Amino acid sequence: MTEKGFTMFRRILVVAATALAATVLTTPPVVALPSPGSGVLPDSCAEIHAKRPSWGDGEYLLGVNFRLVPVYCHDMTGTPREYVSLGSLNFSQYTAGGASPGVSVVTTFTKVRIHPYSLTVDINDLTFATSEGRVIHGFVAVTTMPYAVAMSCDATPSGLGRVDLTGTPFVLADMFMLGGFFPQGEASVSTDNRTADLIGGGYCGWIAPAPFIYNPINPYLRDFRLELACAPFTTLDVLLHRACVNLT
Repeated sequence: MTEKGFTMFRRILVVAATALAATVLTTPPVVALPSPGSGVLPDSCAEIHAKRPSWGDGEYLLGVNFRLVPVYCHDMTGTPREYVSLGSLNFSQYTAGGASPGVSVVTTFTKVRIHPYSLTVDINDLTFATSEGRVIHGFVAVTTMPYAVAMSCDATPSGLGRVDLTGTPFVLADMFMLGGFFPQGEASVSTDNRTADLIGGGYCGWIAPAPFIYNPINPYLRDFRLELACAPFTTLDVLLHRACVNLT
């Protein structure tokens, strides 16, 4: 199929999927909701809640920034927010040792918060994260780590981390960079950009999504930093509303 033919085929799929999504007005969890009178999909979980206050948390399809973007809507009875459900192991680790004694801190993520317009992930959001371990970093007790970070303070790249977007509609579109004192490490990104194995450290040092970040420990402020992109999709993905699709 020529590039022009493929583009036309994709547009037909998108139109069909959007039309089908606009008819899905069943009891939640649901995948889509049209704006009344327009046939345009909502661009946020907050808009869905405003139009259907009784609908709860679940998987939905948004239409934002000329894209179809599948998300998990959380806290629909309070402050609705968008997340990506992760089906594989995703964790960040501060490995204990050297100048940072204690028990290695491992923070594991089952969902990450996403900004639907920019497709960036808030690496500091711990809503769907669990942590274990405790490390002393200087005079600070570290108990949690941001997403997509590996860190240590034993003069070696002993910190570990893994980003795994397998089974999601997204791939990595970002670079990782070293930071800290005598930093070491690297990110091994898969050829399909779905996974990244991280090793990082120094004295103290780390590896994290670019641009440079200082002391990525005990996250608390929002930091939409890790950039994603739409993953390749199949016809079935589109029809089941699980594809991230650029409409331009």
